[in-house]
Amino acid sequence: MALWSWRQDRVVESWQSAVCGAFAGGFAAVVTTPLDVAKTRIMLAKAGSSAAGGNVLSALHGVWRAQGLPGLFAGVFPRMAAISLGGFIFLGAYDQTHSLLLELGRESP
Repeated sequence: MALWSWRQDRVVESWQSAVCGAFAGGFAAVVTTPLDVAKTRIMLAKAGSSAAGGNVLSALHGVWRAQGLPGLFAGVFPRMAAISLGGFIFLGAYDQTHSLLLELGRESP
């Protein structure tokens, strides 16, 4: 956001903050999807199984052996869409609220 602000030589608007939130959230969702897959496998593992031990690296290795790269990124598009939408709404709303509070602070005596 700072780079965008610097390039346009003014403070970013709320909708621009929202777009930044969507991109940041989407990127983070894609990068962390394999960890989410491992977490889900551990949580759904039957008690006493090797996956139920909670070892993330072991869970990742098991998914890699069984399904390869597509298995590690299972569900990446719905996850990316949901987290991007959240980032858009939350960062946009945060920036809009921040701007309104700054305006109110300038108006008070």
